[in-house]
Amino acid sequence: MKRVKSRKNFRISNPIGFSLFIAGCLLALGVIAVIVTLAIGYGGDMVRQVQASIQGTVEEINDQPTFTPEATPEATETPEPILTPEVGTPTPSDTPTPEPIGDINDTPVPTVDVTAPLYGKTIGLNPMRDSSAGYDEECAFNLEFSQKFAKYLEDRGATVVLTRDSNEGSISAKQRGLTIKRAGCDIALEIVCNHLASKSRGCYVRYGDSKAYAKELAEAYHAVTNIPYQSNHSNGLYHKTEDTIKSAGCPCVRLVLGNWENATDRSVFTDEQMQQKIFEAIYKVLVSRLKG
Repeated sequence: MKRVKSRKNFRISNPIGFSLFIAGCLLALGVIAVIVTLAIGYGGDMVRQVQASIQGTVEEINDQPTFTPEATPEATETPEPILTPEVGTPTPSDTPTPEPIGDINDTPVPTVDVTAPLYGKTIGLNPMRDSSAGYDEECAFNLEFSQKFAKYLEDRGATVVLTRDSNEGSISAKQRGLTIKRAGCDIALEIVCNHLASKSRGCYVRYGDSKAYAKELAEAYHAVTNIPYQSNHSNGLYHKTEDTIKSAGCPCVRLVLGNWENATDRSVFTDEQMQQKIFEAIYKVLVSRLKG
């Protein structure tokens, strides 16, 4: 006899209850999903807050001032503000006046005496000879004498132009005259000594167009030094125009101090005390000529 297998079917005996069950499950799943979503969102915010807090702490640390080993607590104190007084506010009497700032080697500028007889005047001095002449000692003396006299005149207000400042080189007579002319000199003087036999003595003044200037200078020099006039120029004058006198562009004469080879003459015009007297005598002549 053939056996027939029985089929078991799932049947819901209570459809309403089953529906409520399903609905409860879905509700529970929804609640769980909401809780999980909120948890994830809150956790992300927490992570970001923690990261921001860590970053801020690092920045605060980096912003802190760096202290060197020499720094002291006093160095970090905020200095009191310096108040600048308004214009016109008097300085308190107990406040020391600061010394002016300047070079300690600065020298005071001398005050120019505008009332000096030679103020505003330019005087040319021509120390004659140079290394090409062969009279080295006299060449050096002429320059030294002229430089001293230049200082004497400058102290009395004059501007002095020297045709040379060295014993070396060779400068022509015409070049010397042009130096005087280009400087705009008001008057000029040449300084030189003669070279004669050692027994000969004498001084004189050579001139071109300025005879009155030459005569006044010869008389003043002879009077102060007592050096006689040179024998072939008995009146102390010698009229001969040469290049310096001709090209100077102003009254210019040549003063021959004496004979360099004569010991007596040389002892007079090389004596420093006598030189001051000579300077004064020539100075008076220059003042006289420039006023005239």
